[in-house]
Amino acid sequence: MSLHRILFGLSIGASLFSLSACNGSDKDGNDGTADGGGSDGGGGTTGDLDGDGWTVDAGDCDDGNPSVYPGRAEDCDGLDNNCNGLMDEGFADTDGNGTADCVDTEICDGLDNDGDGEVDEGYPDTDGDGVADCLAEEVCDGIDNNGDGQVDEGFDADGDGYTTCGSATDAPDCNDSDASIYPGASEVGDDLVDNDCDGLVDETAWRAGDLLITEIMNNPYGASDPLGEWFEIYNNTTRSLILNGVVITSSDDGDWHQIHSDDVITIGAGEHYVLGINSDFLTNGGVPVSYEYSDVTLQNETDDLILMAGDTIIDEVSWDDGASMPDPQGASMLLDPDFYSSSLNDRGTSWCTASLVWDEVAESDGGSPGDMNEYCWPIAIADYDSDSTLYTCDTIQLRGSASYDQEDEDITHEWTLATAPADSRKTTDDIITPTTIDPTFTPDREGLHSFELVVYNGTEYSEPSVLDLEIVNRPYNNDPTADAGPDEDKSGFITCTPVSYGVSYDCAACEDAEFTVDAADSFDIDGDALVYYNWEQTGGTATAVIDNPDASSTTVTLAGSTPIYGGTEGSWAELTLTVEDCMGGTGTDTIILTYECVGR
Repeated sequence: MSLHRILFGLSIGASLFSLSACNGSDKDGNDGTADGGGSDGGGGTTGDLDGDGWTVDAGDCDDGNPSVYPGRAEDCDGLDNNCNGLMDEGFADTDGNGTADCVDTEICDGLDNDGDGEVDEGYPDTDGDGVADCLAEEVCDGIDNNGDGQVDEGFDADGDGYTTCGSATDAPDCNDSDASIYPGASEVGDDLVDNDCDGLVDETAWRAGDLLITEIMNNPYGASDPLGEWFEIYNNTTRSLILNGVVITSSDDGDWHQIHSDDVITIGAGEHYVLGINSDFLTNGGVPVSYEYSDVTLQNETDDLILMAGDTIIDEVSWDDGASMPDPQGASMLLDPDFYSSSLNDRGTSWCTASLVWDEVAESDGGSPGDMNEYCWPIAIADYDSDSTLYTCDTIQLRGSASYDQEDEDITHEWTLATAPADSRKTTDDIITPTTIDPTFTPDREGLHSFELVVYNGTEYSEPSVLDLEIVNRPYNNDPTADAGPDEDKSGFITCTPVSYGVSYDCAACEDAEFTVDAADSFDIDGDALVYYNWEQTGGTATAVIDNPDASSTTVTLAGSTPIYGGTEGSWAELTLTVEDCMGGTGTDTIILTYECVGR
């Protein structure tokens, strides 16, 4: 087509458009919105290039797109379909960027651009924290947060190869300003520094028994439980110890706490130190707590308490609901100062219930937090008075006068014969006054004799003090002489009853007769005490009833006979006395007891 013809056609179209516009009305009833607004009257569409029935003058904002014209429903397609100057109005725009979700594209910006409920989907998240690498900043956590292939870059200030956060394989650097301090470095002794970052300061010298657990308050009364719980430790060495890094733990319930402080915590040689779950003096029952721990509970019934430094168990104590350890409420369990050792404080018998209070004005619970414990028991000391060989039949002077109470309370004494040779007749009853301070005892057989002394202060009994004495058989002995005393005669009568006007008489038996026999005149030529007496009937016509056959003096009863009127009926009994000295030598003697019954 020639340029001339093109220009001609454009000229005609423009003239027709101008004519219609000037007319200002649509005389054929067409309002420009139905069948061809802008028509040239012949039904043509020369003023509506996209054929959607709308001309530009009538408001078509895109006369090259038949899906765009005034009044149509808006589609979510990134176009202004209804020519109101807005695109995709009424459709969701989650990220608020002016682009509807349906046509928006997800970018790495921390927003849900496409409205699908996910943020930055499709972008890498190396550390799996839900934040895409493109947005993440590197933090000190042992993870590659920003996905650059490096872990915790920028967090090793001293350049020693260890960061302050650590990693899956390395512990954190505890001092990132000193390149000589890092996990695994050599610990330098006595520099008050944790060189190897294990939480312990100068730990190279820790040994079992360096610290002792000496007092435990697991069931307070003056403060609510567990706010009033605490325990006391004691430095059992001759050097100062640093507590930083020491672990408080329990095998029973898994409690665990490592002592930590920005300051160095020291406990001097021979000093006590109190650790508690609550350091508030006003709510813990007035306890002077020096260090407050967490995550450790002291159970009332059964539990244990362990102190550790690295793999070293420094000390441990367990309690058992009163089976062996004390089980108090409102008072501590305390270790007697006589048993301050890592082995003796394992025994429940080394512990007792505190009887004194640490603050009499405040009327606190019983205990002595931070101070030397009270002594649990008085001290019994059993001894004897002799510098020579001890023989059978020697009178041994036992001595308990060295016993004492450590709180100066009055004490009483109680001796027992714990063991004696198998053939000995001796028992505790043979200790002459066993409740006196210094009783006596005479052994009757050679061999080991063990005595125990316990003292009592009115509250607590002492541990038994054992005295072992080896008795040697005396190389000589003479048998003792028994003396049963003189023969004895007694008589009695019975009044007979006449029968048949005196032709005969009916006589009853006389009453029984009592005799007293006494071996007091028996003796031992060696001067030994007689340790055994025995009375036995060995003959006679009457039965003798012996009240106490093994006594030195006793009563013997003979039954009365039945006489005839005007006659006498006699009965008698022979008794044999056997005496024994402490060497086992014996002597015998006999006595005749006669009883005559007269009828009248």
